[in-house]
Formats: sequence, C-alpha cells, structure tokens
Amino acid sequence: MGLATVAFDIFLRGSKNQRFAAAKSLVDSLRSTGFVKLINHGIPLSTIEKSQEWNKKFFDLKPGLKAQVINPPSPQPQRGWSYKGAETTAGLRAPNPGNVRMDEKENFDVGPPNDTVYPNRWPNDSLPGFQAFTEVFYGQCQSLCLDIMSACEIGCRVPEGTFLKRCVPAASELRYNYYPPVSLSRLHEGKTRRGWPHTDFGIITLLFQDTQGGLEYEDREHPGTFIPIVRERPDEIAINVSDTFQRLTNDFIKAGVHQVFLPQHLALRPELPGEYVLPERHSTVFFFKAHRECMVGSIPDFVNEQMPAKYDDITALEFHNRMTQVLVGNAASATTATA
Repeated sequence: MGLATVAFDIFLRGSKNQRFAAAKSLVDSLRSTGFVKLINHGIPLSTIEKSQEWNKKFFDLKPGLKAQVINPPSPQPQRGWSYKGAETTAGLRAPNPGNVRMDEKENFDVGPPNDTVYPNRWPNDSLPGFQAFTEVFYGQCQSLCLDIMSACEIGCRVPEGTFLKRCVPAASELRYNYYPPVSLSRLHEGKTRRGWPHTDFGIITLLFQDTQGGLEYEDREHPGTFIPIVRERPDEIAINVSDTFQRLTNDFIKAGVHQVFLPQHLALRPELPGEYVLPERHSTVFFFKAHRECMVGSIPDFVNEQMPAKYDDITALEFHNRMTQVLVGNAASATTATA
C-alpha cells in the first residue's frame, strides 16, 4: 500500500461506518509508509496561505532583528529563531561520521501560548500581527491533531482516550522553516543538505509545503530509496508518524523516515551545472507532542507475549530533551569540525 490521501471530513462528520473506514485508511497508510495526506481537514486554505506569508515575512527580517529572538541551543524545548547550523538532522538516526554534515536551514519555533515554563520569543516590534496569527494557527493545528488521535484510536482498535489523554495539556511546537538558496555543487559535496534522513520525535507532524518540492519519504520496501511527496493541492497536509508514537504503540505504527533533498524536477535533470542554484524553500510544520509529564514507554494495549515492551518508560519531556541534545550537540560538533 502506498501513501494514501484521506478526506478527513468523512471522519469528522460521517456515519459510524464512514468514520471507521476513514480511520482505517489513515492508520493503514501510517503503518505501511509512516505517512498520510489529509484533505478537507478543517483548516481553511486562506489560513494555510497566510501562514506561508508570515513565514516569509519573518525570514525576510534583517539578521539583527531575528537575533533579538534567538533560541540559545540547548536540550530544552526550542523557542525563537535558530540560525543556519544551529542544529543538524544528520545524527538523529545514526552517528554523524566526521561530525561535518550540516543542515541548510533556519527555523523559528513556537510552543503553547502562555507557556510560562518555556516562554515564547516574539519579534512584536518588528513584525506586528505575527504573534496573534501564529497563536490562532497553533490552536487550529493542535485541535486537528487531537481529532487525528481520535481517528487513530478507532483505527488501532484501542479504547477511547488511549492516545488523547496523553496529549493534554498541549506541549506541541509550531515551526516555520526557511531553506536559503543553495547551489547544486554545494549539495553534491555531501557535507550539507536541506534535511538529512531522519524521524521527528513527537507523536505526529503536520507538514505544510510550498511549491518548491524536495520533501521525500523512505520506501520501506527498498530502504535507502526515497519517494517524493508532491503537493497536489494547496490545502493538503502531509502527516508523518514520529518517534513518540512508535514508542507508545510498541512499533505497531513506526516513525516515517524523511528528508529534504532535490525537488523531483531537478533530480531528473542530471545535466544541470553545479553552479545552478535551488530557489529558497519555505515550509511550516507542527510537531504534535505528548504532554510533558506523560510516560512514553509502550502502552499496555500494544504489549503481549509475542510483542514485549521495547521502550523505556520515561517522560515525554525527558525523551524530547534526549533527542534535542543529539540535534544541537551534533551541530555544535560539526561547527567545531569545520571552523
């Protein structure tokens, strides 16, 4: 089974049988590929387009203004602007040989509104309206993810609330990504990429792409081979399974490996010269996460004699910090190695 596109309004407003069919299609796609696409999901196209506009407005700010809301690299939840080189996805799945593989990317991260433990950083003086829009968009994404968890409960045939109760209060993060223009020769050197093969470490991730392309998921029947995720509708959302969901379901639903590399139309043109420059790329992602004190070992519903528990019972925040340390620690090593 390939990556499915699910019309989510059937789950939201359909009959019991229709809801079950939609939930099953969603879970089947997540299980087989680690990904699914949603349409008719309830987030208006105008809102998605506005998020892309705000994304571009933020990264168009002068470096000094972005630096006023810089995220200091640490294992803690990220808040504010991370400059190119602040993190690298290269070591999330395997050791980073030579510690020199980098991500060609900047990002701006937002946590729950009114989070007093890890407060957000906003460029309000230089970008009025950005905070107000982003907080509303955050709420819409969080609400959609809760509905997706309800569908996953039905599709996995587990009791109502099995996943939902682990996701409240919110601890998710909204991220605006910016991939600056980069030459083919730089990418072909093998030391930098827009995003190395990796998995995310929340429960699921919502991905809102622009039209530039480059997002790919790993073909599980041919490991190491990647398949483009082409945006076919401006309102569609690509969704991937992340590490915490794999842990909770004891590998019943496995995280989706993905990368950001060459857009499909360029990958098919090997004659292009090395000085050819890929245009900038923007994406917005919503990392849906378990609440911080939730234990994210294997849920008993997915454990039996044939499938004993595979994961240690630590809190979601402890797991987040463990993985973020890899993300920023590798970047620090890479910066030192190339200095």
